[in-house]
Amino acid sequence: MSELCLLGLVATALSLPLVTVGAVVAVLSSAVAHWADHDDLPSWRVMVAELRWRLLPGVAVSVVGVLAALVVVTQVRWLASGVVPGGTPALVALLVATAGLLSVVLLAVPRLAGGGSWREALAGGWAALLRVPAAGAAALGVTLIAALLAVTLPGVGLLLPALLVLALHALHRALVLPRS
Repeated sequence: MSELCLLGLVATALSLPLVTVGAVVAVLSSAVAHWADHDDLPSWRVMVAELRWRLLPGVAVSVVGVLAALVVVTQVRWLASGVVPGGTPALVALLVATAGLLSVVLLAVPRLAGGGSWREALAGGWAALLRVPAAGAAALGVTLIAALLAVTLPGVGLLLPALLVLALHALHRALVLPRS
């Protein structure tokens, strides 16, 4: 487990430029899947090589993710302040839609293991959400707990990326795979 915590620290550091988040998440997914299957991480050399070939495709994912987050935050501010009409019902609808899309992304993360592309993983995450909505709710719940831990215990937040990905893999194996 300590090696996953170390991997989480490295992932946090590598994600600071934001444009690397897509590649880092994909490498984390592969490393965590390997750890879950073999009780050991792949070599750092293997993980660095995977990071290199996932970097460029991951930039597009990172940019889209950051822009989507900015759009959601802006929309929430506008709706909450009354700048945009719709009030509470529109705010609730926006948050429900955002939660649905976030659950698709979270369900896609385990599908990145073994070299899967983000496009294939997101399609699989969407299919998994439609087939097993409880898996999407569980992925959101685990992520919410991780976010609360990161906010209340800031030092722990540095270790959480790999542990969150491990939790998403466990949910995927327990809830999604048996029904595939």
